[in-house]
Amino acid sequence: MSEKEISSWLTKRIRGYIPLTNEDAANIAASFGCRKIGKGEFLLKEGQYGDWWGFVYQGLFRSYSYDAEDTEYTNGFFREGSFTCELVSFSGAAVSQTNVVALEDSVILCVNRATLDSLFRDYPNFERFGRLLYEKVLVSYKQRNLFRVRLNARERYLHFLKNEPELIKRVPLKYIASFLSVTDTSLSRIRRNMRQLVG
Repeated sequence: MSEKEISSWLTKRIRGYIPLTNEDAANIAASFGCRKIGKGEFLLKEGQYGDWWGFVYQGLFRSYSYDAEDTEYTNGFFREGSFTCELVSFSGAAVSQTNVVALEDSVILCVNRATLDSLFRDYPNFERFGRLLYEKVLVSYKQRNLFRVRLNARERYLHFLKNEPELIKRVPLKYIASFLSVTDTSLSRIRRNMRQLVG
């Protein structure tokens, strides 16, 4: 990937939220670095501080945590174009309680906290971009919690299938089941029943 490709890719995403001059776009994009994470490698482990703020340029990540009984729960997936940051630990408020692992060979474009603060200070419009991005993250988080509570298992799977059809092919079913708060067996039964209805 060339610097020109990276700059163009980032600029397109930022301009999806705010207007940006070519000069500002180039300067902002130049502040981001590439970070490569191999399949199975951790971007973040529980107990660490997240040191990145950025976007998935290539690949796929899974975020997961453990409950008091040491049962693993998938919090979400981050694929190409997704904003990614462990906001609590990135802010320095507390160490992370989640793990983020690459499900595929991946690349993120990111900045650290000091660089982000400088960008927000030097480019007020980029700070507005950050606020809009955070709003989107909060809305998505609330919607995800509601869909887990208000929909039954089959409805949750259909919702996931409609909104993330690509991930069905890229993510092991056990992780999708964990994300949907169902057992592997229940998800397999739901999928089998749906195939029988279609057949």
